[in-house]
Amino acid sequence: MTLTKPKSTVNSWIILALLLGLGFFLRVYKLDAYSIFFDEKSTMVISQGIVLEGANQKEVFATKKLTSRAFWKTPTLDHAPRTVLRSFTYQEVFVPRSFTPAEFWSPKTIADYYEAMTRSDIGNSPFYYLLLHFWLDLFGMSDFSARFFSVLFSVAIIALTFVFGRRFFSDRIGLIAAGVVAIEPFFIAYSHQARNYSLTFFLTLLATYYFLRIIEEKEQGRWPVYLGYILAAGLALLSHFLVITVLLAHGLYAVFFLRNLKVWLRMVLAAPAALSGVTWWLIYGGGQYTLYTLSYQADLYRRMAETRPFDNPFGALPATFDNVLNKSLPLFSDIYLYTNGMADALVGKRNLVISVLVGIALVIFHRYSKKVTTNIPSNKLSFNWLSIAPFVLIGMAMLVYTQSRLQFSILSVAIFSISLLVDIHRQADNAQRSRLWLLYFMGFIPTLFLIIMAFKNGHTTGITQRYSGFSFPYIILILSMILVYAASLRLEYRLLIFMFLGIQLFFVGNRLREFYQDRSVKYGYFASPREPNPYMEAAEAIQKMYQPGDTILYPAADFLFLSEMDRTFLPYSVQDAQLTNLYFPKDAQYQQRMDNTQDESILLLKKNKSEPIVIKRLKGLRYGSE
Repeated sequence: MTLTKPKSTVNSWIILALLLGLGFFLRVYKLDAYSIFFDEKSTMVISQGIVLEGANQKEVFATKKLTSRAFWKTPTLDHAPRTVLRSFTYQEVFVPRSFTPAEFWSPKTIADYYEAMTRSDIGNSPFYYLLLHFWLDLFGMSDFSARFFSVLFSVAIIALTFVFGRRFFSDRIGLIAAGVVAIEPFFIAYSHQARNYSLTFFLTLLATYYFLRIIEEKEQGRWPVYLGYILAAGLALLSHFLVITVLLAHGLYAVFFLRNLKVWLRMVLAAPAALSGVTWWLIYGGGQYTLYTLSYQADLYRRMAETRPFDNPFGALPATFDNVLNKSLPLFSDIYLYTNGMADALVGKRNLVISVLVGIALVIFHRYSKKVTTNIPSNKLSFNWLSIAPFVLIGMAMLVYTQSRLQFSILSVAIFSISLLVDIHRQADNAQRSRLWLLYFMGFIPTLFLIIMAFKNGHTTGITQRYSGFSFPYIILILSMILVYAASLRLEYRLLIFMFLGIQLFFVGNRLREFYQDRSVKYGYFASPREPNPYMEAAEAIQKMYQPGDTILYPAADFLFLSEMDRTFLPYSVQDAQLTNLYFPKDAQYQQRMDNTQDESILLLKKNKSEPIVIKRLKGLRYGSE
């Protein structure tokens, strides 16, 4: 199949506009219905230059007193002690003090922003936090506005997928791919998170778009394209460090398919330029402790995997072959729409073996039938044994499966659909074949990198869907080519492909429904629906009820020290106070105080009253912080 690139018609742009509208609706639906979870809490405070748990806000929440140990004298300090080190010649005792939102929102320095990113996100994603900071300044601090920022880039991925597919393959493939991106649960789920992922996926796709133009165009309009690649790749790295896996795929593709010496020399200059931003950040900026932190985390996860493999807060398992395989299978199955969710749904080795054998049999039937039915028109269903054999085979297998009959049947058809890549590859011209190889590289190298690192580090924590999400657009483009090719098959095989795709879309719809109900552990991380943001509700209630002379009391549970750096935080948690203050006016003068006698509720102590009013009970509503 030689793919052509006809010019987009008016109908194409109308269809794209409808797909963008559908994608936008699916992404804003119930956008702020459920509370922020731990990672999003970090996002909210980091974007404001604040360390979650207040390591750079100690003076806001407490007064520090220095006391000497029994066998030491308190040293005379003629300089400010470094904040990451802990003195062994004196003790720091922190006594809770009253504070106001105005003090909480006191101006932050560049050093505060660096420290917030270093401590709360290992120095990762500075470009995302920079953009989000100004976005929240413009549109206000709320769950909706923070998540809507991700929605915009997620919708942009739909448009960019169309542009990518149209330019390098065909208008039809671009539209089909854009349609799949619009309804893909992965993209919808991460558009609902106030995290860097939607921005990063957009930038990596844009970088790959410019990269392929550099490889193919050679001399045409080179400098704008090179500049586009440098900016897209460089900013993507500053949005997430694992973008290095995408650049690795680019490099490997260039080794195999780039034969122009001038372009090689320019790429040799472009690569350091793209890496210059993240290099500066790691050496001089807020990422200077990143490599140390990553090493510490890898050691911690490995120890947890070895000593507490089924009872640790990180879900770390030893990197055995079985554990790595079980963690990797969902990544590979979910990335292809036909098999989305099957790694979790399909149970039973016997069922799986039968399904795979049926899939192989479908491939054989198709290959054989092409040889003996070449004179039969492709738009007619021929009633011979070869025509009905695929349906009979699938029907017989459904009688044998012990459960999930439809989904095991879909898997068989999915195997058959993937086999069509052989024909697509064989019939493509040289240019299209090299583009197909780029899709293969981009589709698999990010996940293979995670698998290799799991064996290297000795734990499986890094094998997670969001870290391999760079691959989704390219596998979707492959699926689109398969569907276009399937439309040219004989009628019986077209029915097979599209009928079972329709059934699979029903299951995909069920996964979306679970996500919108906040019952999807895969996409929302929570099996039981979260309530709306309790901190925003508490802030709104306080603004209505507070009167001068009142005091707001926050729970102050003991802070759990897991590392030496943790000892530079306050000895009690201030997270609930921080997250509530995010939603107060920045100049408010409400009197607030940490309450280390309880760890459950935000309270309002009215003037001249002895019993406080419960504003919000937080027990069970902290979502990832308990």
